[in-house]
Amino acid sequence: MIRINLLPVGDEKYIASARVFFIFSVIFIVVLLGIMFANGRVLAEREKESQERLDEADREIANLKQIIGKINELKEKKQKLQEKINTIVKLQEENIGPVRVLDEVSLKLPSTKIWLDSMALSGTRLQFDGKSLDNQEVANFMKQLESSLFFTKVDLQRVQKDSSINNVPVLRFSMTGDVVLAGKQAVDGAPKPAAEAGQKP
Repeated sequence: MIRINLLPVGDEKYIASARVFFIFSVIFIVVLLGIMFANGRVLAEREKESQERLDEADREIANLKQIIGKINELKEKKQKLQEKINTIVKLQEENIGPVRVLDEVSLKLPSTKIWLDSMALSGTRLQFDGKSLDNQEVANFMKQLESSLFFTKVDLQRVQKDSSINNVPVLRFSMTGDVVLAGKQAVDGAPKPAAEAGQKP
């Protein structure tokens, strides 16, 4: 069969160029759509990963808040427990301490040549008033109190002659000392050396 081309030669070239342009345009559009689709998937994956990281961070923050809440709760319980302990210690010092201090004073009296007429406690300062047969007994009593863990800052206020008992001269004395309740250590945290504290006769 014989085909007869009735189009001019210029029109044929134009149609051929248009076909080539159309083909390349289609290819370009397909490639562009493919790139856009791939880029969209990459962006979607990155967004998904970012969201997962944000969710994980939110979970960690929530866990940390719970831990911080528990820590604060434990701190409050510890503080309340410490307050109770302090109260118990204070009550023990107030109830048991004075009894033990009085017993300590009795033990520290060096001999029967010295005795106490009265004691008065003002805060933590204890006032001693008593009598003795000689000055050495008063000095020994002071040394014994200074060696005790229940007393600090023992000071002799006065020593003077008093009325005689059965024709025996008697001295009246007064001294003071700071009381350390419940047998606590002295301010320096350690007992005084025996040489410094003195020995019982």
